[in-house]
Amino acid sequence: MPNFTEMAIKQAFASLIKERPLSKIKVKDIVERCGINRNSFYYHYADLPALVDSIISDVVDKLTSEISELSSFCDAFTSVIGFITENRAAVYHIYNFVDHTVSERYLLSMCEKVVAAVFYRFYDGENIGERDKKIIIRHYKEVFFGMLFNWLENGMKYDIVAYFNRLCELKEGETRRIIENASKKI
Repeated sequence: MPNFTEMAIKQAFASLIKERPLSKIKVKDIVERCGINRNSFYYHYADLPALVDSIISDVVDKLTSEISELSSFCDAFTSVIGFITENRAAVYHIYNFVDHTVSERYLLSMCEKVVAAVFYRFYDGENIGERDKKIIIRHYKEVFFGMLFNWLENGMKYDIVAYFNRLCELKEGETRRIIENASKKI
């Protein structure tokens, strides 16, 4: 559980990232916004990327904890996409950070954690070998990442929720068939 100062730092950053790109946010801006000194910031975080890592980790933990309340793979991904669209400005500012490899690493890590959480939520009891589990998780991670990456690259201009819901309709039953095929190979 983060302490008061960590929460204040994260809240200050969250408000700043909605206003401007990550490349325009300095530690000085954060400490001024939350009323602490620079040493307090550096006591909790080595630098700005460490703060972003921590926030993204918190978000992924929150999203994956909510997956247990959902009833399908598509519901879980729609929930994640809903969160992203609700926080569109912040996501776009982080994504358009000076170094795209950093933002892509955040996105890929988030996709992997969410896909793994969804997979284990819905298919943990299935009789599937570990290798096949990893293959299935990697496949869906790459699909989810590719979809989000394309949407971000195109300026978040189309309705990704409608797009994803249609994709779910088109792929209906696919995951069940993959699971059945994997369980036959044991």
